[in-house]
Amino acid sequence: MDPAAMNHLIISGVPTIVEHRAAVAALGVTSVAIVAECVQNFITAMDSLKLNMTAIDQVFPLLSDLSGSLNKMSILPPDFEGKTKMEEWIGRLAKMGAADELTEQQARQLHFDLESFYNSFMAALPTSGA
Repeated sequence: MDPAAMNHLIISGVPTIVEHRAAVAALGVTSVAIVAECVQNFITAMDSLKLNMTAIDQVFPLLSDLSGSLNKMSILPPDFEGKTKMEEWIGRLAKMGAADELTEQQARQLHFDLESFYNSFMAALPTSGA
């Protein structure tokens, strides 16, 4: 189990997913699908980096999908850090060749940024009040 998830469970007594479901339920059906898409894209991108998938032709489409799903979220402000930083990463990767690879340092930084953006994204979701 992810250490952050374990810590959340110990402190709150509720798994993170239960808390997220309540927040998502307050959004409505269309928004729920977009939130699910964003979460899926965040997790896929982070997991691919953990699996050392660092070739630009592997990473770029995942970040593009994530950026596209974040842009569908009308509750996020246009200057949401996750959106702007994601565009910066996409811009950097677009200048590289498909067969180029992220360095270990770049991959670690991207993973760190994705985790930070994910946490900010989850914090930006409305809560159900429960």
